[in-house]
Amino acid sequence: MTNAFGRKASRTSLIGLVLATSLSLIVATTSTSQAASAAAAKPYVPIAKAPCDVSQKNIYWLSVLKGHPTLRLWQQGFLDEAKRLGFKSATIAAPDDSDWTKAVALGEGILANKPDGLVLGFIDPTEKDLIAKFAAAKIPVTMGHVVVTPNQYPGLLAFAAFDAPAWGKSAADAIGAKIKGKGTVAVSEGSFNAEEDLVAAAFKKEMNLKYPKVKVLKPIVEGFDPPKAISIAASLLLAHPDVVGALSTTGAGPVTWAGAADQTGRTVYAIGPDATRPNMDAVKAGKIFAIAAQPGYEEHEMAVDLLAQAICGQKPKFANLLPAPIVTASGLAPYYKVADEVDARVAAQK
Repeated sequence: MTNAFGRKASRTSLIGLVLATSLSLIVATTSTSQAASAAAAKPYVPIAKAPCDVSQKNIYWLSVLKGHPTLRLWQQGFLDEAKRLGFKSATIAAPDDSDWTKAVALGEGILANKPDGLVLGFIDPTEKDLIAKFAAAKIPVTMGHVVVTPNQYPGLLAFAAFDAPAWGKSAADAIGAKIKGKGTVAVSEGSFNAEEDLVAAAFKKEMNLKYPKVKVLKPIVEGFDPPKAISIAASLLLAHPDVVGALSTTGAGPVTWAGAADQTGRTVYAIGPDATRPNMDAVKAGKIFAIAAQPGYEEHEMAVDLLAQAICGQKPKFANLLPAPIVTASGLAPYYKVADEVDARVAAQK
């Protein structure tokens, strides 16, 4: 097994991570250039250097949905910042699916290897005991993407996440203006969860306040399987011929609504999160209105910086919120440059 910076991992490390349940482990390779990430309109400027020497420190990133385009973007932020700060190694561990019990099992394997720190990409209650075990072993844990309270996950030292209510509000402003304050707007979520629910609620509240003539439908679950999600959204459009706009709160949502519009022959001014290539292509082709550029890359840059602070004996700030700008076709260029880096890394793994 080779770690993210090209060094051979030890036999102990290999045994610790290749689990009996045949979980998938991704060992990612960082890109060699930081130019693309610097080019993007960044809502976060990383720290200039690590607070101490981290050249002998090994860190990990743990989540689910290894190959999901959105999570690949997060992984790239983790890897790029770990390399820039000079960590000895940075390794990505995740199952292919959304089974958190598999992620926890991977986490137990990581813990057995006595790493110097862990970044969580997303979080789930099933990880609560695992986080506590890392804390008991005095291994710092930070997280990207999710807002939590200080005592919700004992042992979690800090998080970097997007401001969910702010981007829901911004999406309502953009769609409301585009549809000239009238018509019906649909809302879809990957699942009903605290983070997506916050975006949906803020969207509805702002739309009701600023564009009271716009009807906002009750949120539906589109799920995480693209063909099924498109079918669900298309069914909603057929059932509601008055729908002229849509908000998706999940990473593949732009593809969902682009596909639904194609299937039904409708024009739907949709916004969904994440500057992944498929989502940006949908905007560029005019199939949806815009993306909300959730700062997944920057969240995980920041999560590494927070982890470095903890490893070096500093106390990181617990709650760190970043903006998620609404980006139309004219503003996509810098985000495509980051997507190019992600694609290059994925290609190098094959």
